This record gives sequence, structure tokens and C-alpha cells, in this order.
Amino acid sequence: MTGAKGSIIRASGKDGPQRIATGGHRWSDAAEALFLDHLAASCNVTHAAGVVGFSTVAIYKRRRSDAGFAARWQAALEQGYARLEISLVQRAIDALAGFAPDPDVPIPPMSVKDALAILQLHRATVRDDGARHPGWRGRPRSLDELRDSILTKLEAIEVARELAAGDTTTCPAAPDEA
Repeated sequence: MTGAKGSIIRASGKDGPQRIATGGHRWSDAAEALFLDHLAASCNVTHAAGVVGFSTVAIYKRRRSDAGFAARWQAALEQGYARLEISLVQRAIDALAGFAPDPDVPIPPMSVKDALAILQLHRATVRDDGARHPGWRGRPRSLDELRDSILTKLEAIEVARELAAGDTTTCPAAPDEA
């Protein structure tokens, strides 16, 4: 997994070509297997990338450029997501029963807050329930959808103004009280 340490010349950097120190890390089948194992255990990309000695930028770039790796990543992520959900439920049950957490659980130490944040980050990827990724914009709406939305809002504003003014001629009639 590691080669000779030294430096390489990166053709494009912030200020043009740069000399980059390298620890000799090179991607290999062993590095990929280790990364995917840790991703399946933790559902945490940053942790799994750190274990194999690569940055998350390099790992995400590899996923974008290698469809096979992306598919294996997705399978590992789904496994890690399920494992993390089960672990949270088990820890909640243990806490209610008064038991200490099991130290042999193969999940890196993290707080419940961290675990919930990781689940939230990967929910849309793992579960196909229509949820969006946090911070991602929704799909662009068509011109017809925008027009209909604007007209509906304008009609609601007009009805609210008429109700405020006491004019109920255009509002639906209230049911008769007997």
C-alpha cells in the first residue's frame, strides 16, 4: 500500500505547478478493501479514508471516476448505515437497562450526536425515500410550475386581504349554523 516516500510535481495547484511531499501512499486493491471494510463498519467516509492514509478529496474523486468502486462504496455505505442504526438502537436499549456500552463493537468511538449526523448525511443516499441531501438544492422547477405556484400564492394573498377588509363575497360561504 505504500511506496517510496519523496515528492512529486503536481501540474496544477493554487499557484500553478507545485512540489508535493508524498508519504508513498498509492491506491491498491488492499487499500480499497481496507477502506470499504472501515466504511461498512462505521459509515464514516472521513474515518475510513484516514485509516488508509488518503484524503477524502482523493477518495471522492476516485468514486466519481470509477463506477465499479462507486458501486462497492454504495454497498459498503448501506451496510455501514444499517450497522450504525442498529448500534444506536442497541446502545439506547442498554442505556435504559443500565448496561455499559459494549467495547467490542467494531464501530469507532463516536458520540450519539456524531452518529446521528452521519446517518443524516447518508440517509438520502441509502434510503430511496425522496429525501434530499442536506444543503442540496431541489430540482429546478419548470416555468409552468413556477407560474402555477405564483398564481396560487397571489390568489391566497387576495383572499386574505378580502377577509381582512371584511368582504366575503368572493370567499366560499361558511356552512349554515342551525
